[in-house]
Amino acid sequence: MLFKKNKKFHIDTLIDKGMVIRGNTVVTGGVRLDGKIYGNLTIKGIDGSLIMGQGSLVDGNITVASAIIGGQVNGDIKSSDYLEFHDGAKIKGNIEYKIIEVQQGSILNGRLKQLTKTESKKIEKSIINNNLKKQIGRNNGK
Repeated sequence: MLFKKNKKFHIDTLIDKGMVIRGNTVVTGGVRLDGKIYGNLTIKGIDGSLIMGQGSLVDGNITVASAIIGGQVNGDIKSSDYLEFHDGAKIKGNIEYKIIEVQQGSILNGRLKQLTKTESKKIEKSIINNNLKKQIGRNNGK
């Protein structure tokens, strides 16, 4: 692929096969998901990244800067930077992205919307502000 973006993904958190999380999940850094999450997944930070392996599932919305998806998502996806769908990815929901790459064999059922620079920055700010609000709440005993 001539114009493929060289995005480096790091992994801080591993959710392995057989692991099931029920409830909304907020994580910082890079996440490798091979298990299942029943709830929304928010990955904080402008360097936050998600790699979903084949057989993985998120039954909820995803908000992340960058992601490579090879599993199933039943919900909306908001990516403020880079989004890639591998062969075998199955998406049932709307997708908002800045840059997208879709490989043959991906199934996308929903509305695709390319974000403007302003919209992309707004998602980045919401990811960062979500992080700050949670830290302030912890420091105030909430």
